[in-house]
Order: sequence, then structure tokens, then C-alpha cells
Amino acid sequence: MSLALALSAAVAVMAAGWTLLRRRERRLHGELGGLRERMRELSARLDAAEADVGHAVTQAEITETLLLDKGLADEEDIEAARRRFDGGDPSSSGSRYLPDRDGGLH
Repeated sequence: MSLALALSAAVAVMAAGWTLLRRRERRLHGELGGLRERMRELSARLDAAEADVGHAVTQAEITETLLLDKGLADEEDIEAARRRFDGGDPSSSGSRYLPDRDGGLH
């Protein structure tokens, strides 16, 4: 009789453990699905940002070409502007993005 009671208790403990593991598995599957969706969203945002950067680079190159062709700027002017916006000119630090001063991007 004691053996039957011990076996019943063992089966009950195993069933409870199995139930808890199944619940945990379902919860983790749900979290995984959410993470997949978040990764898709981030991937789409990254693709859009890359396209925006490519467009901005193209626009900058067109602008440089037009400034040079029209005689409104020479190579030295273009290089000075690049240094100013790329951080090579210390006097331009007021116009650059600084996270501590300007806050987060989002």
C-alpha cells in the first residue's frame, strides 16, 4: 500500500513538473515570436536608414559637383566644409550632435 502511495505521489509530481515545463515552453515560444517580429521591424528600419544615408551621400555629391561647376566654390572650400562637418575643425563643435547636450535621437 505504501508503495502504491509513493508511486502515485511520484506520478503526481512528474505530471505537475511536466505541466509547468509546458507552460514555460509556451511562454518562451510567445516571447520568441515577439523577438522575431521586433527583429523584422529593426531590419526594416535599418534598411530604410541605409537608403536614406545613400540618398544623402548622392545629394551631397551632386551639390559638390554643382558648386564646383558653377564656380561658387573651389576644391579648398569643399575640403574646408568637409573638415568642419566631419569634426576636423574645432570651431564647428557647436553645430555637431552631442548626446549629453542634445539628448537621445529617439
